[in-house]
Amino acid sequence: MQAYMKKFIEKMDEEGIKYTEMDETTLRVCFNCDNIKSVNAMVVFDEDGKNLVQFRCWEIESFKNKETEALALCNELNYHFRWVKFFVDKDMDIVALLDAMLEEETAGDECFSLLMRFVNIVDDAYPAIAKARWA
Repeated sequence: MQAYMKKFIEKMDEEGIKYTEMDETTLRVCFNCDNIKSVNAMVVFDEDGKNLVQFRCWEIESFKNKETEALALCNELNYHFRWVKFFVDKDMDIVALLDAMLEEETAGDECFSLLMRFVNIVDDAYPAIAKARWA
């Protein structure tokens, strides 16, 4: 296990946050939220042990047969939420990503802070996503 992931796991354990180790570079963390039922965040550390991390959330909402609405929504969300980028994948699902570079000494705290910011932004964005999907 690389140093960055190890420090993040130590911080998650310290905070009492449950997670699942998917493999040697990926953790899955699930949160119950206010606006969206749950956010399943994948925290992916660089395979080469570099100081890169990505937070991912797939399948936030499906926009099959509503491509135009999905693209307009992503533009709106990306304008309002500067830390997270939203896009539509090939299955027409809304996806959220956050990329970051870490400092080894503070990696645990940085990752934890970014994870909380990521989850809160996905939750805050969900009312607009649901409105666009079901309008």
